[in-house]
Amino acid sequence: MQTIVDVNSVEKSYGLTQVIKHCSFKIYEGEIYGLLGINGAGKTTLMKMMLGLQQIDKGSIYVLGREVSSNTEYLSNIGSVIENPTFYEHLNAGELLSMHLSYMQKKADISGALHLVGLEKADKKPISEYSLGMKQRLGLARAIIHHPKLLILDEPLNGLDPVAIAEMRELMRKLTNEGMSILLSSHIIGEVRHTADRIGILSDGYIKQEFSVEEKVTECGEHFEDYVIGLMRREQV
Repeated sequence: MQTIVDVNSVEKSYGLTQVIKHCSFKIYEGEIYGLLGINGAGKTTLMKMMLGLQQIDKGSIYVLGREVSSNTEYLSNIGSVIENPTFYEHLNAGELLSMHLSYMQKKADISGALHLVGLEKADKKPISEYSLGMKQRLGLARAIIHHPKLLILDEPLNGLDPVAIAEMRELMRKLTNEGMSILLSSHIIGEVRHTADRIGILSDGYIKQEFSVEEKVTECGEHFEDYVIGLMRREQV
């Protein structure tokens, strides 16, 4: 099984506060990996370090076989939505994606990407008129339009209604079936349980426990959520 992301004993501090402590985990080709932790656990910080947006204090991160601190070539094979996506809101969706492709010097099917995320009927509407959920969908379209090998999604289902959440899960599964790997973060247990193949519990700055969702649900049954909450609360389980 090919390793897509390899996080090795990473540390990160902001001033005197250490956010990430000796954190290690791997993501494999074609899987959805859920990074689960309370707000402020360091999920977004880890994702930003993978993208070269935050400096790594100690340790190393390899993405698609490249160490993130040494070059940026790997970034052309990554799509990401970190925190709330921002746009030039006077543009429409088609114009925004066209500009994005021009910046990346790539060509792709814009109408196909918008259809995948359910925005094909709103492609001519100014983004300023989009709801939060529509902006989440547009951010995802921008992230996947160049067919990346790795997709990094920070709280990807925020602002979506139940039908849109189900559609987004179906889309993520379709992408992984085509070989894409996905890292998603969340503080909502049910969201990750029903979306991810494996979960890493980020607590006290490191991955406290990592498991297959299917296996852990079988083991814990109706107590799965209680078990995970215990880990997230920094309790020893």
